[in-house]
Amino acid sequence: MLHRLIEDFRVRGPLERTNAEMARLLAFACERWSPGRPLLSREGAYTRTCAYRDESVEVLLLNWAAGAASALHDHGDQHCWMLVLDGMLQVDDYVRLDAANIAGAARVEARDSRMLAPGGLDLRSGRFDLHRVAATPEARAVSLHVYAGPLRKFLVYDEATRRCEAALGTYDDVLPAYDNLQPR
Repeated sequence: MLHRLIEDFRVRGPLERTNAEMARLLAFACERWSPGRPLLSREGAYTRTCAYRDESVEVLLLNWAAGAASALHDHGDQHCWMLVLDGMLQVDDYVRLDAANIAGAARVEARDSRMLAPGGLDLRSGRFDLHRVAATPEARAVSLHVYAGPLRKFLVYDEATRRCEAALGTYDDVLPAYDNLQPR
C-alpha cells in the first residue's frame, strides 16, 4: 500500500492533484492497508513514523495509543490530508480569532467535532486551519498523514492561556524500506 502511494507521489505531488484525486488515491490506500511490520508505539501517546519525504511531499503513519491526543495545532501553512486506517479518531476543529500580530499570543475557539472511522478523511489547508486529534479511550488507532511538503515547523496552541508557540516536525521512527529512496 505505501510503496504504490509513495511512487504515485514521486511522479506527481499532492498539490498537483485535485482534492477529488487525493481522496480517491487515499481511499485506495486505505482499502489495501496492512501494517506490515509493527509501528513503534508509546503508552498514552502517539508516535510519528516517516514513510517518505522529499521537498513536495511527506508521508507519515501515526500510531495512537487508546486515549492519546495531539496538542491543538496548525500545519505550518502546509496542506495536510489525514486518513484513518484503523480505529476511530475524534477531530476537534478550531478557529483563530486574533490577527496573529502579537508573537506568542493567540485567541482560538472550538467550532466543530466529529468522529472519523477507517476511511475517514480530514483535509487541512491555510495558515490557521487548526485542530486537535484524539483516539477514543477504548482503542488504539492508526492514521496516514500526507503533507504537501515536509512539516518542519508549526504552531501549537493553548486555548486557556491564549498562547501559542512554535513546534518542530519530528519523527519517532523512519521506515527503513523508504529511508534510502532518492528524492525525485
